[in-house]
Amino acid sequence: MTADVRVFLGIVFGLPWALWVFEQVTGVRILFFAAMLSVAVATWVAARYVWRPANIAEATALVPVRPIRRTAGYCLLAFVLFIAMSALAVALNAVTGLYPADLDGFSALRDGYAPETAGQAGVPWALIGQALAANLVQFALILPLAFCEEWGWRGYLLNRLRERMGTWPALVLIGVICGVWHLPFYVGPWFSISGDALRSLLPFTIFCVFFGMVLGWLRLAAGSIWPAVVGHAVNNTVVFGFVQVVVADKAAEPRIDGWLTGLSGWQGWLIMLIPVAVLAVRGRASRKVAAAGNRHST
Repeated sequence: MTADVRVFLGIVFGLPWALWVFEQVTGVRILFFAAMLSVAVATWVAARYVWRPANIAEATALVPVRPIRRTAGYCLLAFVLFIAMSALAVALNAVTGLYPADLDGFSALRDGYAPETAGQAGVPWALIGQALAANLVQFALILPLAFCEEWGWRGYLLNRLRERMGTWPALVLIGVICGVWHLPFYVGPWFSISGDALRSLLPFTIFCVFFGMVLGWLRLAAGSIWPAVVGHAVNNTVVFGFVQVVVADKAAEPRIDGWLTGLSGWQGWLIMLIPVAVLAVRGRASRKVAAAGNRHST
């Protein structure tokens, strides 16, 4: 492990725990946002003062963004892809009985966005539109924080680890690192995706491996981190706040289990393998075409 990676990991793990202590002592909840910022701080310190590449933007996948059309296309793909994967996971959960849907009363949606309408029947189209709009606003607001994380995980760290261990091992290791990095959230008073916080960390870490693979291959296919930024932001807002809520049954909430439900469950892992395989094959084919072109040009 290079010196800059050690510095990066030291900062990226150290700062959130310092923030966790501050939060426990003061009661001021800053961990969620400040921890994401800490990844960018770790990236800047490691790259600027230890690694010192000739061009930090290029070395950490901030560029290239040209052609703009290509980058924008991958960003749109990331946005649609995570919504589609989550919708498929919700459908599979409902069909298999892991987490039933409520297509009559839309109870979870009403409880989250308009509790005064609880118990009403019918499709609440206006409420669905309001919930979607609210999550799209949150998506736009969280983009800078998603950038902070992706600049570190898929920009800086992926490049540094790929150089030493190859793409697949790097993607898996970064997923594990990301999962463990979330530990301060789980031992705090909130965020756990199941009743037992520490028990839910393991399936969440496995989710981070598959989630990171999708983001990683989007980043490699595009040549820059921006599609990964979009994918991360849409997952943290529209997916969690809308797609997984809109048809959910409020009465089934106690059955939510990190091993089973949503993209974090085993059905979600299998779903995420599909775009991983497609993007990996597409990326390999693109590299072969580029290599052949280079040979013909020499």
